[in-house]
Amino acid sequence: MLVPALTFIATANTVTYCNARPVLLDSEPGSWCIDPSRMEESITGRTRAIIPVHLYGHPCDMDAIMDTARRHNLYVVEDAAEAHGAQYRDKRVGSFGHVNCFSFFGNRSSAPAKGACA
Repeated sequence: MLVPALTFIATANTVTYCNARPVLLDSEPGSWCIDPSRMEESITGRTRAIIPVHLYGHPCDMDAIMDTARRHNLYVVEDAAEAHGAQYRDKRVGSFGHVNCFSFFGNRSSAPAKGACA
């Protein structure tokens, strides 16, 4: 499974708990989210999923991620735990992937929703 190198260790641990191997990908400097341009070179015949993490309220480039997933028949497990209310192209994060994860733990940051009061 493709996971971002910059995230909480639980992302990679979850993969290993499923007896799979996490493949760590660099993050984009502007958003600190997984860099979609690094995905193609990391996909093998054993790759089954991509886990984008919307880190610190910054949405990942879901167009590129979903396009790569479609081309390679991969699942997308979208982690929106730190981006409640954030939007990507006028659509809420946590609504793109095949599986979407949220958290209500107290230390989670969130981005203000587009047009919402801060």
